[in-house]
This record gives sequence, structure tokens and C-alpha cells, in this order.
Amino acid sequence: MSQPAQGSTTSVDVLVGTWAEELFLTDGTYTSTIRFVENGRVLLLKGPRPGCVGAGNWRAKGDHGFWCQMAELVLDGSGVLTGWVDIEQDLVVSGDTLTGTGVAHVYDADDTLVARSGIEVRAVRQ
Repeated sequence: MSQPAQGSTTSVDVLVGTWAEELFLTDGTYTSTIRFVENGRVLLLKGPRPGCVGAGNWRAKGDHGFWCQMAELVLDGSGVLTGWVDIEQDLVVSGDTLTGTGVAHVYDADDTLVARSGIEVRAVRQ
């Protein structure tokens, strides 16, 4: 397999790093911080609600397009699981801006689906 020319960027290069997100869902607007790791992992560093953390996977869908899926754990102030969110997004990177759309399925602590919401994402590289 050929290597990229020195000084060139790959699809991985344009996504890897930490991003400050603004999330637009049916029930409101949220902010969070996520980190895309070169090995295809995505980490939710600061969730849209206090006590939220999560992780998942991503893959390239072309030069600047990506697919991402993650699970966000929702914990109360004592660290007890109160629910979780299954998130799937299609993302596009343009410079230091990331945009995308997706869907979130919200589950309670008993794994019962309680809500579904469309997501619009806008993020900037930190």
C-alpha cells in the first residue's frame, strides 16, 4: 500500500483531535466535547449533560466524510447509571469545522427506549 506524500493529509488527519460541539436536538441545544482518536475510537470527554461520558467508533467515508457511532452513559451525581443514549452520525470536516446529522435513541436504566431524536451537529476544533 502506498503512503501519503510527505506534507499531505489523509482523511484520518482531518478528523483526529478534540472538538467542541454544539448539538441541536428535538428537545433543545446542548454542548459537549469529543475526541476522535487515530485508531477509530471516539471519546465523549464532556457530555451534553452533567455526569455524561461515552465512547464509540468512527470510520472514514471519503476524503472528508465520516460515520460515527457512540454510546453515552447518563450518570446521576453519585455515579449511578440512570440511562444511556445510542448515537449515530454522519459527519463532514471542512478545515477546523465539523458538521453533521444523525439520530439519538435514549434509553432508561432498564434499557427501555424512552425517546428518539434527530441530531444536527456543529463543532470546531480545539
